[in-house]
Amino acid sequence: MRHMLFTSPNPCGSFLFTACILLLSGCTPKEQAYKSAAVPAESSPVPDEAIPVSLLESIADSMANNYITAGDVPGMTVAIAREGKVIFSRSYGKADVEMDVAAGPETVYNIASVTKQFTAAAIMRLVEAEKISLDDPLTKYLPDYPTQGHHVTLRHLLTHTSGIRDYTLRNEAMPNWFALDLSYKDMIVLWGNRPFDFKPGEGYDYCNMGYYLLGQVIEKVTGTPWADYAEPQLLQPLGLRHIFFNDLKRVIPNRAEGYLHEGEKLINVPYRNLRVFSAGGGLCSTVGDLIRWTYLLHNGQVVSPESLRQMTTPTVLASGDTVGYGYGLYINETGGHRKIYHGGTFGFGAYLSHYPEDGLTIGILSNSSKGRERAEQLETALARAALNVVVQDLPVSNEEIVRYEGVYTYQSTPTKMRELRVFSEDGQLKAQFGNGRALRLRSQGNHYFIPEKVDDMRIAFNVENGRAESLQIHEGRWEVTPAKRKL
Repeated sequence: MRHMLFTSPNPCGSFLFTACILLLSGCTPKEQAYKSAAVPAESSPVPDEAIPVSLLESIADSMANNYITAGDVPGMTVAIAREGKVIFSRSYGKADVEMDVAAGPETVYNIASVTKQFTAAAIMRLVEAEKISLDDPLTKYLPDYPTQGHHVTLRHLLTHTSGIRDYTLRNEAMPNWFALDLSYKDMIVLWGNRPFDFKPGEGYDYCNMGYYLLGQVIEKVTGTPWADYAEPQLLQPLGLRHIFFNDLKRVIPNRAEGYLHEGEKLINVPYRNLRVFSAGGGLCSTVGDLIRWTYLLHNGQVVSPESLRQMTTPTVLASGDTVGYGYGLYINETGGHRKIYHGGTFGFGAYLSHYPEDGLTIGILSNSSKGRERAEQLETALARAALNVVVQDLPVSNEEIVRYEGVYTYQSTPTKMRELRVFSEDGQLKAQFGNGRALRLRSQGNHYFIPEKVDDMRIAFNVENGRAESLQIHEGRWEVTPAKRKL
């Protein structure tokens, strides 16, 4: 899958922990849609008194300061809330390196693709007002968009299942297109005539262009461009006065500067006209207002409970496969706790997660592109501590090791097969994806194992007559890849 400007983590195997496998082996078990499978049992909500605030403070201080010392991010702001009430908030480093301005709770960061949930909510409000339908064809509102004979609906755009090919930063015909004031017609000429990647509804590929088009639909229906619509119509009525459309010509108090890395060197993020990206990645915010937004969204004050249910329900493809993405939001789990979240990047790193049954919300904003990955690392550590998610490491006998050993094959893409080797080394059970580094498997009991350093991956062996004949690779709540014994 391609992930370009303002993208979030690849939902098909490249969350932080799966990214470890990607780095080690050059591939992930599943690079397309997730197979439908039984969902792991959910954990009970964590009671208020069980949230270890002092531990969260220690984790945040240690990890954030390490990121800044390593040069990964200039600045970062972290907030954790329970039922909308902030229980921890702290800022680290610099909002502006050149002017030596410290980051603080009032710092406004570009939130990149976290914007998508705001766009999805605006679309659902129009649905509730009976001004549009999710099953309306895109051409009802944008009749000149070249759908090339395909039936593309608004629902397809929301779920990244339209098959429309995404834009990229590089375009030979117009190298600096992202810095220009391009009209809708300009964007169609530049990007709209490329072949579809798949038939609508038959595949999933994260697509910023789809959300750009949703912004155009909002403009057609309301008569107001998304850049001018978001604040007065969606945000300000909710009391969210520290979320803005991030027009770089506009004076926004306390706005952080964004940075990229050129090798080990920190450089300013290049100018980009965010009106071009608008509904896909054009907002900026304080972390406090993101926490407040999440509380309002999940408590019926932004959209109806039915609309929220649709936004947070995984998408089912025509094949029956399930994708852990709803409308502008990913759906996953951490240790059996349901997780609704999104991230974003390009000169900034944003991550906003919510655990509905636990009332836990974590917001992390930073001002470099490396910050997106670092924010996910920190969020995972904080969530696991807050939810008391513990990885066991039960002893495994030599007899048990023998039953699991072997080479298992799985389908990585519709045309590619990969191998997972399970073997014993120094009395330990290990797994190796392709030519990657071997990882020790930690037993959770009942033939379930979690690879060392990859806490959100589980390998479940299917044992018959004392020998594992197949296994399943679980990457989060919805990604399940079956593998069969080869040797």
